[in-house]
Amino acid sequence: MIARLIDGGVSFMVKRGAAPDTEDDREIYAYGLELQIYYLIHAMVLLSIGFLFDRAVEMGILLFLFGLIQSNGGGYHANTHGKCLFLMVLGALLFLAVFPLYQNNVPMQSISVSLGLATVICLAPVVHKNHPLSPQKSKVMGKKAKLLACGISLIWCLVSVFDVCPTIQTIIAITMAFSCLSMISAWIKKNIAQVSISG
Repeated sequence: MIARLIDGGVSFMVKRGAAPDTEDDREIYAYGLELQIYYLIHAMVLLSIGFLFDRAVEMGILLFLFGLIQSNGGGYHANTHGKCLFLMVLGALLFLAVFPLYQNNVPMQSISVSLGLATVICLAPVVHKNHPLSPQKSKVMGKKAKLLACGISLIWCLVSVFDVCPTIQTIIAITMAFSCLSMISAWIKKNIAQVSISG
């Protein structure tokens, strides 16, 4: 069903002149459309989980912030959509579990924001093998990820200092912790793959 939806979407783009009608371009657009469809499905599942636990808004903010950092700085990518959904559901459940522990725990939040920011500054972008970047594009994406992480961290600092919106403060801290885990996992996976190829 999803394959037909993707094929129909690409055909529609080609008919409208929004996509070139070559075999290679069709594959590229199909891959991009596939990622967007699965991201929407995954986001709806996670928002539903948030809704079940009365944390839909918080889950939405987490997805938005985490997506901003990961789409620019890279991070862990599962090999299949099923594994991706499994990891995202696991992350959502972890978010719900740690949320009460992070609330009003400024030392834990400070550590998470600091580690997340340091990880993005040191590692971004962590490029996935299915999404290779030119050196120029890599530099631009890394710079964007670092600016976003700095901006998000600055918002956390301001919210903390002025003691407004503790929910946003908590979400930002958890987002930065998740970004740290995702980027370090991707970096380790990438380096293990390189060692096994060269070894």
